Amino acid sequence: MVNSAAVKPRHLVFALCLLACRETPSATSSSSRTASVNRGATGAKKLARGAVTVDGRLDEAAWRAPGTGPLVHPGSGEPVPQSRVNGEAWFAWDDDALYLAARVADREPAAPFARDAVDPHLWEQSSAVELMLQPGDHSDNRHYYEIQADTACALWTTRFDDYNRPQAVTADNQRTFGHQDWQPAIRCAAQRNGEGYTLELAIPWRDVDGAGRASVPPSAGAVWRANVYSFRDGQRDALAWSPLRGEGNFHFAPRFARLTFEGP
Repeated sequence: MVNSAAVKPRHLVFALCLLACRETPSATSSSSRTASVNRGATGAKKLARGAVTVDGRLDEAAWRAPGTGPLVHPGSGEPVPQSRVNGEAWFAWDDDALYLAARVADREPAAPFARDAVDPHLWEQSSAVELMLQPGDHSDNRHYYEIQADTACALWTTRFDDYNRPQAVTADNQRTFGHQDWQPAIRCAAQRNGEGYTLELAIPWRDVDGAGRASVPPSAGAVWRANVYSFRDGQRDALAWSPLRGEGNFHFAPRFARLTFEGP
């Protein structure tokens, strides 16, 4: 059993009532939603092939560059010093993959799933990092990817056509989210230490589709939308790069930040 995080009541209310990752989509599609002002932006530095070894150690120069900055409360955008998942993330890329690195101050991360588990529900039981990625710089919620990874490198991966869509219930009464048949060949490594854990992901471009809205791999100067979350305890303790400000749940792409693909 995972111990509950010490979270102030107002933070707990936000987490339980507004920010659950698995929200049933409303009847309103993203095409009718008003785009919001994003919180911020960061760059992904272009690397030479082999510049990053995916070992979870974060000892490469790419991870000493500016990143997302400290993650914040997903609703208010304020720091949450008492959260157990305070952290920061960084992006880089080369001709083969998009790289994500994260450092999270969770000293007792839960990782109950096997590394080879197929789409385990990390948001229910694990301490994990979540990436939302939308190819291109759009003001809608169409065509985006979701990746979650914990310290055992158990992975949840899916793709959505629109805001939380599609969702379905299978013949054996199992709920599905998006296109769970999207199974990218992600390389993952994590390290635990006395201050928390570090995580590295390499997401191959060959498994990402721009859907006619973005070139893949991107060119230097291209801008995509992305958000990063850290969480534990069934997402009752969760932080974000770009806060939602009361708009939708973790999937609301108009609240994603901007990720610029820098040149070498």
